[in-house]
Amino acid sequence: MKLKYTLILTTLILLLSLFLPLQVSAQQIQLEIEATVQSHLIFDGDRLPISVTLSNVGGNSLQSVVINASTGEKRTVGALQPGTAQDVTLLLENYNLGKNQVDIFATFSGGESAHISIWFEVRPPEESVTLRVTDAPQSIYEGTVFMAQLQIQNLWQQAVSGVRIKNGAKVLYFIGALTANQSLDISLRVKEYETGSNLLRLVAEHERGSAPPVPLEFDVIPADSAVKVYLSSLSPATYPTETIKLSLVVAASEQAGITQLELKALNQGIQPTGYYLGEQTAEGQQVPVVDVTSLLTGTSQTAEETTTNAVRGRELTFEVADPGVGTQPLSFQVSYRLGSVVVQREFKVDAKVLEAPSVRLIQAERIEAKKGEQAIVMLHVANDLPVEADAVRVIPLGDIEASPSEFFIGTMSSNDFLPANFKIETANLHDKEQLSFKLVYRIGRQTYETQPLQVVVHIEQTGKTNLVVFIVPPIVVVLLVLIWWSLRRRRWTQQRSS
Repeated sequence: MKLKYTLILTTLILLLSLFLPLQVSAQQIQLEIEATVQSHLIFDGDRLPISVTLSNVGGNSLQSVVINASTGEKRTVGALQPGTAQDVTLLLENYNLGKNQVDIFATFSGGESAHISIWFEVRPPEESVTLRVTDAPQSIYEGTVFMAQLQIQNLWQQAVSGVRIKNGAKVLYFIGALTANQSLDISLRVKEYETGSNLLRLVAEHERGSAPPVPLEFDVIPADSAVKVYLSSLSPATYPTETIKLSLVVAASEQAGITQLELKALNQGIQPTGYYLGEQTAEGQQVPVVDVTSLLTGTSQTAEETTTNAVRGRELTFEVADPGVGTQPLSFQVSYRLGSVVVQREFKVDAKVLEAPSVRLIQAERIEAKKGEQAIVMLHVANDLPVEADAVRVIPLGDIEASPSEFFIGTMSSNDFLPANFKIETANLHDKEQLSFKLVYRIGRQTYETQPLQVVVHIEQTGKTNLVVFIVPPIVVVLLVLIWWSLRRRRWTQQRSS
């Protein structure tokens, strides 16, 4: 009987040892866990809330339930009845700068739940406010305001105060406070800059520090290059009786905001005296392309602008009546307002006005002849004009017996140099007598005459004996003979004395 009870007890112990592990294993899967991180970005010093949901899906009560993190944080829940769920927040504090991966799980009497991995990033606290440039022009004109669109955001889970945007030590924009996760779009106005390249290092500064600077670079174009004046056409070399005609092209930047644009003539006699063009808009610049020859004013930014031969701009025409002789500097002034800058630039266009049609009559050689014979008068005609001269002829003046009576050349091209010869009867002329000739020609419909050219005729007289020619040679011969005889006699006398 005692043996029977021993066998029964042994059997019960064996059955109990087999049943308990199965019961614990069943209890392990009875606790389900879900973990959600509220933010994947936090800043050093913050506590990261983890939302944990525990569900008892089994039929037994779970005792001593505790939520755990692999970094050491814990949160006690206690008992969890069958078929119930409970939401719990676990705060993480033990992390490292940079990216972190943490396992979240729950333990209870006799087991634990599955492990849930979460990740998040930890940054320095000064980077909790971020700044970025959303839109900004690459260049502006001097005198205008540089406008940049920025976005600033508080990534911190709490409000931050003392927010301002600085460039170096200068505050460019004061914001104040930003609530948790608040994002703000702002328009930054910059009025102080230098001509040329500018670099701003924008820093979002706040109570917790400041993030690394955000570079913002832009170029400032000189205001005097916002309007360019080109020479489109100019009359060639003219004469005092003709009118100088020229046309200028004013090309204004349609994006610069130019107002009060005016082009004035500074010389008296230029008509009209000027043009007022006023404000320049994009619609106002929809004008035809005009051929140009040179840039007169307005700084060129590129070699292409300097060598351009066609621009889109307003063509303005001027005329100058009765110009003075010589190179006439026609002065103009272009003026306009560009933001806070008023630009005034003067420039000149040189127009050539010839003193008189420069076709010249020139004596070619000295004139010599014997009395009663014909003398040859050799003249040259030079056309120094840049244009053709028509109906060119040389005419003797006074009572000169000349052949031909008029030397007709006709048309002379620019820089032509042609002869004009005459035969002159000398019977009635005296030695060193002056003869006069004039040059007549036509330029266009205008006829011109030169001042008379004076030439001297050297006449050799004939029929008179020149006594010097007959007397001097015999005298020279006699003197030579006397000298020879004297020397010979002296030598003979010396020989006899010895």
